[in-house]
Amino acid sequence: QYFAASGEPRALDQVTAGDLVLVHLDVRADDEAPNTLVVDLLPAGFELENQNLEHTLKLDAFQIEGKPVNELRGGTLLRHQEFRGDRYVAAVDLRGDTGHLFYVMRAVTPGEYRVPPTRVEDMYRPERHAIGASPDRVRVLAR
Repeated sequence: QYFAASGEPRALDQVTAGDLVLVHLDVRADDEAPNTLVVDLLPAGFELENQNLEHTLKLDAFQIEGKPVNELRGGTLLRHQEFRGDRYVAAVDLRGDTGHLFYVMRAVTPGEYRVPPTRVEDMYRPERHAIGASPDRVRVLAR
């Protein structure tokens, strides 16, 4: 799911360069999956807002339907997360439930791009993997 900085749902068909987009990944497991790796490649034209940097806009500043993002994470057991140049990576411990992951990306380069699907796999049982749904295209407009 994608949200504007205001917390309202937003489509990716017309994003303006400079806009922030809050991304919500819903990851489900039917049984125990304590070593789940989630890799979400960013569409071209976007950059991650690295939460490890001091002056970046923090996830705590976002709310969806009046609830802070930290509250929406619920009991998601996040073991590790990385904000790489072209992807968001998280290691989560799923115990037959749903994990909620959030990150922020910024539109930077105008153009029309495809949106790669999210990949999820068990780090120690690679035969257990999934590919998520994603919108077909994103369009970044010049400011």
